[in-house]
Amino acid sequence: MPVFSRSVLIALCVTLLSQAAHAQTKIRYLLTSPSPGIAEATHSSVPEAMGFWKDAGLDVTVTPFNGSTGATQVVISGSAEFTMASPEGLLVAKQEGADVTAIYNHARAAIYTIAVVKESPVQKLEDLKGKTIGVVGLASGATAVAKAMLRGVGLDPEKDVRWLQVGLGPQSAAALKAKQVDAIAMWDWAYAILENSGFQFRHFETEGTSKLLSIMLIGNGSFIKEKPDATTKFAEGIAKGVVFTLANPEAAVRIHWARYPASKPANVPEDQALREGIHVLEARIAKYRLEGRADPRFGAFTADEWKTTQSFFFDVGMINKKPNVSTYFTNAFVDKINGFDKEAIMRKAEAYR
Repeated sequence: MPVFSRSVLIALCVTLLSQAAHAQTKIRYLLTSPSPGIAEATHSSVPEAMGFWKDAGLDVTVTPFNGSTGATQVVISGSAEFTMASPEGLLVAKQEGADVTAIYNHARAAIYTIAVVKESPVQKLEDLKGKTIGVVGLASGATAVAKAMLRGVGLDPEKDVRWLQVGLGPQSAAALKAKQVDAIAMWDWAYAILENSGFQFRHFETEGTSKLLSIMLIGNGSFIKEKPDATTKFAEGIAKGVVFTLANPEAAVRIHWARYPASKPANVPEDQALREGIHVLEARIAKYRLEGRADPRFGAFTADEWKTTQSFFFDVGMINKKPNVSTYFTNAFVDKINGFDKEAIMRKAEAYR
């Protein structure tokens, strides 16, 4: 067995400690769109490109995925640590005993509606009986909420309407032009993409759906318990992405194009592509603002929001119990998430070229 001098042992220990200090925590993170859109820049490409996660010691792998409910199931399984999803999959899973928790309230207003083109004869949700509704994916959160909306007006979403998967953007535009669907059930920025193609919509929502919690960061329970610091830093990176994007939407669009080139429209003049990209982004970013919120901190939930959301999904039959809503979420990380220098991030955004 070799014998090392004291100085060599000290140097070896210093090296090992240094390596440990610089070791990055790996995080697998699912988006809920099969192809990341511009409006997802705040919680994907911007934190990546600006180093908000890497500088905090995180090695984050961002993976597109199709649908909130399915993505939540992957997080429950432990095959991913986090997803940015809508809450219906979480509600069902928690009532079945799954170890998963919402840790960051991202979009602070409802995002889902059912819509028809402006000239459609459909005047109310009840008129959709016997019609076909287009959706991005059958596992999408928009689909789940649309079905709940129909139940709320007395329709059976499994029998009274047909559902057609039409994808996002050009595919859904083609379905609308060909009149393959009578309505679509999507979310704010998905409609904005279609508006860039010239569509005008009339939107339907119910009193219940207008107050629903929407997009939130959902984490694997075991990971959250075992690595609270990494959990905080991951969510903080998203909050920084929000501040950056609000300060410089154009930069966020360009960053997203660089990370996901397919998100940039082809054969379109640069100024038009940028204008349309900002329109899509702005369909969502107003919902990130803190002004006027019951709890004006990035990521904060209120119990009342969860009570409203739980009651809605209970009333439409998606869940069959109404436990204490504290089982669904935690605000334990919120104070630390909000501890960063927001002015510094704004300056970085304003200086970005």
